[in-house]
Amino acid sequence: MTPAEPIDAVYAWSEGGQLEYSLRSLGRFAPWIRKVHIVAGEKAPKWLAGDRARLSLVKHADLLPAGANADLVAWQMFRIPGLSRRFLHLDANTFLGQSLNASDFLSSKGGYRFFVEPSDIPPGSAAESLLNARFGKRSPRKTVARTPHLLDRGFLEEVHRLWEKPIKQGGVSLLTLYFYYLLESPLQYKAHEQEVIAAEFYGSAPLSDRKQVSAMLSGGPKFFCLEGEASLTTQMALKLHFLRKSAFEK
Repeated sequence: MTPAEPIDAVYAWSEGGQLEYSLRSLGRFAPWIRKVHIVAGEKAPKWLAGDRARLSLVKHADLLPAGANADLVAWQMFRIPGLSRRFLHLDANTFLGQSLNASDFLSSKGGYRFFVEPSDIPPGSAAESLLNARFGKRSPRKTVARTPHLLDRGFLEEVHRLWEKPIKQGGVSLLTLYFYYLLESPLQYKAHEQEVIAAEFYGSAPLSDRKQVSAMLSGGPKFFCLEGEASLTTQMALKLHFLRKSAFEK
């Protein structure tokens, strides 16, 4: 299904990560994405090329003032030039395993749906303390799952503006603060919802374990996350599974 409005994708990339194959999964299962923005440091993957009309390379310096902590760059995604109002945010080691629609992330009330794990957020986190101070203690809050996330540029800017000072101090989880702000703010009219993610819908595996990676690839969950350093055998398994190059490779 093609969304009614343009939706971009944003990756925050650093050295490592399986960005090449994540992009292949995106092209295969979400071809409706209008443009991909890759936020990197001074270096970018050498293999990136191809459809420059659909690819934007954004340096940390384009979003952060000189000397700022690079860990805060994700909070500045709303500053990306030309970014669509809604955008899909992915890690370089997050993959799609089935066809994805924008509606997967939208509630029946027209708000946003985000996926959480069964486990609770560890007590005492910076994001939860900020939420408690504004909305009262609403435990247990669940841990936001490491899936792709459909974010709203305007809401991200709003959350950043409300808590700019503690965010600059570091250690505040973007996804926790952002999504629970939407969920708990009375100004949002309860339009948003959370959903505990089903085991068959999402999985993760260490990249060093060929058997686990192969099982993840053959199982075909909606989303999956592969962490750590890839062995030669797991790298080959990824290459064979996502054989077709994306539009962004040489």
